[in-house]
Amino acid sequence: MRMKTLLLLLSCSFWATHVHAQDETEWRAVDPERLVVMTLDAGVVFLELNSTFAPATVTQFKRLVREGFYDGLSFYRVIEGFVAQGGDGSDMGNANSEPTIKGEFERKLTASLPFTSVQKPDMFAAETGFSDGFAAARDPREGTAWLTHCPGTLAMARLNEADTSSTDFYIVIGQAPRYLDRNMNIFGRVVLGMDIVQRIRRGAASEGGMLSETDTRTAITSVRIAADIAPSERPAVEVMDTDSAAFAAMLESRRHRVHEFFQHTPAPVLDVCQVPNAGRLLSAN
Repeated sequence: MRMKTLLLLLSCSFWATHVHAQDETEWRAVDPERLVVMTLDAGVVFLELNSTFAPATVTQFKRLVREGFYDGLSFYRVIEGFVAQGGDGSDMGNANSEPTIKGEFERKLTASLPFTSVQKPDMFAAETGFSDGFAAARDPREGTAWLTHCPGTLAMARLNEADTSSTDFYIVIGQAPRYLDRNMNIFGRVVLGMDIVQRIRRGAASEGGMLSETDTRTAITSVRIAADIAPSERPAVEVMDTDSAAFAAMLESRRHRVHEFFQHTPAPVLDVCQVPNAGRLLSAN
């Protein structure tokens, strides 16, 4: 009983701090051209696309969405603690007529690229941070920047060859597989509905997460670009402004944890994938 009481009090204390931080959060609206509404049989997921790091991938994905390519397909490879992969199975050797996409694993680091630093150095990069809402990393010596594999990351699947992404995508559903950074076309992230994503049916570990056609896969009912939805029905979503002073202050408070609960002060380090960065739904007009 005493332990339950302690955990409850600690949870309430942390929650109060979180709510206070949320009250001070600065937000930005997600451009309807970048907002994807993915309806699954388990619920609705909102995704934000990133053409700054993966322009060709975003262009192809949006074309496929607008052609209704994904409607009626499913998540066919779902590995507990790793990824949920959906599409028509092209990544598994099922040929289709869609063009492949050149690997967009990293981009040139420029002075104009927004970047709010989180950790320097990081285990997998010279520096991690956030770029326009997305968890990212950069290496000034190499002059490159890239998006990172945090939970909720949206990326294209591929074969062994670099330029073989086409239609099938995956969402990270487990611990951050950062070893995949700079090896996949990351082109978006879940901004709302990660709880829905976690309901996607898993495949058996003995089958590599594969779900056969006779299994009850999680269906993709429809995928829409928000800009194509009638204004009267279009959802309005906001995400944290990661370029704001409020966001930087939140990072600093998480880096230096001074809560009285801690008997040993944690090291002043911060994992970019542990920074809360969910959006909020304002309306579905």
